[in-house]
Amino acid sequence: DRLLHTLFKRRYLSLGVLVAGILFAEFYMLKHTKFQLFPDFDTTQVYVYGKVDINNDLKDTEKYVSKIEKILLEKLDKNDVSSVTSVVGFKMDAKNRVDLGENMFHIFIDLHEKAPENFFDKYIGPYLSLEYDEKALIRKHTAKEIGKQVQQMLAEIKELKDQNGKKVFEEFVVDVPGTGIVAHDVEISLSGKDDEAILEGLHRIEKKLASIKGVHNIADDADIGEKELKLKPNGYGQRLGFNEQILQQQLQPYYLKGEFGKLFNDEGLIRIRIESDLDEEIDSIKRISLQVPGTNQKVLLRDVADFIYKRGFVTIKKENGERIRSVYASLDKKIITSHEVMQKLQPLLKELKKEGYKVYIKGEERENRKNIKEMVQSGVIAIFLIFITLVWLFDSIVKSLIVISTIPLVLLGVLVGHAVMGLNLSMPGLIGVVGLAGVVVNDGLIMVDFIKNAKTSEELMQRAKTRLRPILLTSLTTVLGLFTLMFFASGQAMILQPMAISLGFGIAWATVLNLIYVPLLYAVVYRIK
Repeated sequence: DRLLHTLFKRRYLSLGVLVAGILFAEFYMLKHTKFQLFPDFDTTQVYVYGKVDINNDLKDTEKYVSKIEKILLEKLDKNDVSSVTSVVGFKMDAKNRVDLGENMFHIFIDLHEKAPENFFDKYIGPYLSLEYDEKALIRKHTAKEIGKQVQQMLAEIKELKDQNGKKVFEEFVVDVPGTGIVAHDVEISLSGKDDEAILEGLHRIEKKLASIKGVHNIADDADIGEKELKLKPNGYGQRLGFNEQILQQQLQPYYLKGEFGKLFNDEGLIRIRIESDLDEEIDSIKRISLQVPGTNQKVLLRDVADFIYKRGFVTIKKENGERIRSVYASLDKKIITSHEVMQKLQPLLKELKKEGYKVYIKGEERENRKNIKEMVQSGVIAIFLIFITLVWLFDSIVKSLIVISTIPLVLLGVLVGHAVMGLNLSMPGLIGVVGLAGVVVNDGLIMVDFIKNAKTSEELMQRAKTRLRPILLTSLTTVLGLFTLMFFASGQAMILQPMAISLGFGIAWATVLNLIYVPLLYAVVYRIK
């Protein structure tokens, strides 16, 4: 009662200060609010995947994977991990896309269910769940924490080198799977240059990413294939009559291991194979003598052919008809978001564009832009439909605008809610904002409909005060319904927590606006005496 009387004495100043303060607070918080596509949540798996040098076969890969398995089984807490499963010959990314190859591996670390943490999970949840099993809930650490432990355990083997001093692992990733349709937090593709220039550009981006705190699992898809030897007849060889077909025909018996025939004896079937041991050493090919076409003379292969060693890419990827190569990275969202990473990369990306590279921004950043655009469009459509409905109910554009004006101001409650809970704004949170637009007008509609016949300030305040109990009860029941999801979400329920926070804190703040702001604005607009 005192608050309304104080505000109504200087209604124009009070309204101006109130709206300006809210808008300034919203602008400040929006500027300092981080956005991520989906919130982090606890999962029951951790992945370790990657690839060794492509010249390793399946048995070699298995040896390295066995070393990793041994470390994991010895050092991981048995209360956290239920099993460790390794598959050699394939790896799977966050989008469940499978790559096959003898040098690839994927290790699945399955975790026990998380032990209860908060009051609700410990003392209320067991009585509400019919399938509650206390013995299964024994894990002490979150999947993120276990992922960091695994990274530390495998740091030494990750840098393992072979006899030639070359790193064994071309790719080594410790990943805690999340949700959503994005395979990588950061994904940047390059095209428009030759292979060597593209590789150089990728390495520059990787170096920059490595210098940013919170960025890890940096890799690229520029997988170099096996080393190939190409033989091309030189000028001397061509004059003697050699060409590529003749070289192939004369070399084939030395390197082609084939079955010549079959025989039977007392012991059974015997296979007769033609096989040479010249392929055991690459230098042996230089000592091979070939017959000069049309003569009985011999000549060394090294004298009639040029030896060209070449390594190409394992796979060819295209976008819009152009070959592309990409850099990938994972992020610790509590430290840095994909948008902040892209801001730090902008100077380098602009430099690459000036040098003739074509740069494609993908990953979470592209999905963020797309989803924010779609959410804004959905919000505008929702507000328009609400406005049309209010005009039909009130038969007045002005009264409808008074009610609908609370929608942009209610964003302050959403932003404060996320800040209080320590969460970044996310897509579920934006969906909650769109839903909030339809909920907050309910109390405003009741308020305006009740005060619209007031002739004086005193009458208007009396009518507004009578709406205190109904509005508070309506808002309170809604917030209480969302209470457990806002404050006691765990496991995969954390995906919906931002939506509950947007609705719960938004409705709580909308209650204040509808009780104070709406009557004050009505008095100013209609100049109530």
